[in-house]
Amino acid sequence: MSRRKLIILAVCAAVIFIMIISLFYNNSGTVVRPRIAPVVEAVYALGTVKTDRWYNTRFGMNTVIRKIYVVEGQYVATGDPLLMTDSGMVFGAPFSGTVTSIAYREHEMAPTGQSVISLSSLKELYVRVSLDQESIVRVVKGQKVELSFENLRDEKVRGVVESVYPSGDEFLVRVGVPLFPEGVLPEMTCDVAIEIRGKDRALLIPLTAVKNGRVTLMRKGREITVPVSSRRIDEKWTEVLDNSVRESDRIILQQEQSGKKRKSEQ
Repeated sequence: MSRRKLIILAVCAAVIFIMIISLFYNNSGTVVRPRIAPVVEAVYALGTVKTDRWYNTRFGMNTVIRKIYVVEGQYVATGDPLLMTDSGMVFGAPFSGTVTSIAYREHEMAPTGQSVISLSSLKELYVRVSLDQESIVRVVKGQKVELSFENLRDEKVRGVVESVYPSGDEFLVRVGVPLFPEGVLPEMTCDVAIEIRGKDRALLIPLTAVKNGRVTLMRKGREITVPVSSRRIDEKWTEVLDNSVRESDRIILQQEQSGKKRKSEQ
């Protein structure tokens, strides 16, 4: 066979191959590979920083305050005087901490049971999270937690679920944090992500590939449609939860636009 004929046959074969591929894509749609990636399922909420140690000076009867020894924001050590009553009794700090509020002034009468001076520890902190019933049942002690504070988004804070409990009509989670960023104070809020489930190698397919619980794919040269159990990860991907899709498969994304176009042309 002459060289010229070989070139002509090669060109014809290439054209036929391109036509077959084009026909396949026009009929079946775009083909993509499944994706292997780590995934994390989490419960997201807003948390509030709380302190484990606080103290409120209260009186058992109406009492006139003779002397106040501290100001708001002042750090005091254990035993430092806080105030003196008109009877000469001095109330001292039961632990080292910061004076966070003074409700009455010298020579004023403090009513029975009312807080006069509040003292808080700014070091023994944790995060409290309130969740709805649907979310709280998925949270258990020991789960990892990631926290993010406003204006400190680049500094990720790690914690762990220490307890899950009801309080009144709330469902609460206590998150222990080994190290808070500098400047974090009680009553500050933070974004909380409680890790419910993590997987290092998850099989992901495009979210648009799943139609009515089924996915069309190419396997060993054949186009097949199989039922699939999946869980949405984000706006683009869904995780395959069963063995319906293999890593070696090729996922076919049906071209809905071409169908709509043909319908409009009729």
